[in-house]
Amino acid sequence: MYWKLGTCQNGQKMFKRDNPMFLYNKKSLIKIYYWGEKMDITLDDIKAFSKKYKNNPTNKMIENAIANNGIESAMLNRDIIAENQPVFNIELPGRVKKYSQKASELCWVYAGFNVIQANVANHLNIDIEDLELSAEYISFFDRLEKSSAIYEKIIQLEDVSYEHINKNEFIVKSPIGYGLFEFFRGIVNKYGFVPNCIMPQTKGSIDANKINTIYREKLRGDIVKLIKLKEKNAKIEELENKRKEFLEENYMLLSKILGEPIQQFTYEYIDKEGNFQRLENITPLEFKEKFLTIDLNEFICIANIPRHNKPYGKVYQYTNYPHIESYTFLNLPINDLKRLGIAQLKDNIPVYVNIYRNQFRDTSSGVLDTRLYDYKQTLGVTPLTKEEGQNTNSIAFHHCMAICGVHIIDDKPIRWKIEDSYGTECEYKGYNIMNDNYFEKYVFGIIIHKKYLSQEQLEAWNQQPIEFSMWT
Repeated sequence: MYWKLGTCQNGQKMFKRDNPMFLYNKKSLIKIYYWGEKMDITLDDIKAFSKKYKNNPTNKMIENAIANNGIESAMLNRDIIAENQPVFNIELPGRVKKYSQKASELCWVYAGFNVIQANVANHLNIDIEDLELSAEYISFFDRLEKSSAIYEKIIQLEDVSYEHINKNEFIVKSPIGYGLFEFFRGIVNKYGFVPNCIMPQTKGSIDANKINTIYREKLRGDIVKLIKLKEKNAKIEELENKRKEFLEENYMLLSKILGEPIQQFTYEYIDKEGNFQRLENITPLEFKEKFLTIDLNEFICIANIPRHNKPYGKVYQYTNYPHIESYTFLNLPINDLKRLGIAQLKDNIPVYVNIYRNQFRDTSSGVLDTRLYDYKQTLGVTPLTKEEGQNTNSIAFHHCMAICGVHIIDDKPIRWKIEDSYGTECEYKGYNIMNDNYFEKYVFGIIIHKKYLSQEQLEAWNQQPIEFSMWT
């Protein structure tokens, strides 16, 4: 086998082997397919691999165990589950009834509710168990605001060629995307919130994939229309009028799927003393201002991103994501996150957490521990470190939850109690029991009130943010 220089139809030079079946070039990613040629792996190689595999009888035992039980069940270390007991010496009062996000992809909303729930319930003088807030209300305005920001971004762009806008994945590829605490705060500050009985979960709202597929199609069609208008040198007034027209259409579309958000409502409930209470003709924003005394604007994101180009002690801001607020964080060592989280928990305030939760998780017990499965001994795979995973874009946070407890021995955190948003049917009564080793490796950010920061950390937070691209 040998390589020789070839040329694609578009004139780009590339290396290829003799007799390729066909060539494919897209965005400089070159794939070469062969017909009837020997590849670099020979049949003799395969025979040698097989011989070595068979010579170790443990391999067949592991193969059979995985075939009969699945990968994780075959490797589960039950001693680790027993070690992570659901006992915490700092523990916030919790709800027996947990939020269940199902397939709504609204973990970021429910994590926010889990942070503010007790505060709102206390000021309503209602048992926390009897209060449930509407995620659909937040999600409605989140989608509407994201579409507005996308239209505005297209209108402001000087270069609206498809080559240019396709470089920004959050404009065309994923115009809805995920959620963050900053997005939760932005919607709550602007629109308030309502009890779930005012805008309850619907079957349409549960299937986020279907909603987002439909909504993305609508937004992309609108983007194409705006581009065509800009290519014709449309005036800014015409573009803004078109934007408002699109937003009106989006409001109608979202109302059909999620239900139309109420502008005024009456809320009736029984308080802790058994007295009937009635709040009449109150707006969602008035409801928020009256019963939420936690100032969400005083909370900031403290992250642990051990990436090669993200030194600690600096503030980073991702501004290309279309929303009311930008994603901004102060990057600090992981032990700083632990100390700040414990300080907030001691004041009975839950800690909103951004986490990667795809590995070393046992769903039945709720245990999160990096020792649960021994991939190295059984499969020969050494898991990446947090830094290696960051530098190769292999691990990043994808789930939001609320820390509501911690177990400390000799001034060191041993395990953390995490409230999830999948009901009580899985995990430990709706909670995850997270070992501290999991916190170190897979927690990427926490939301902390600024009063817990040291003077040095506050000064660092007040730096001019460094703008960054999400995956760089």
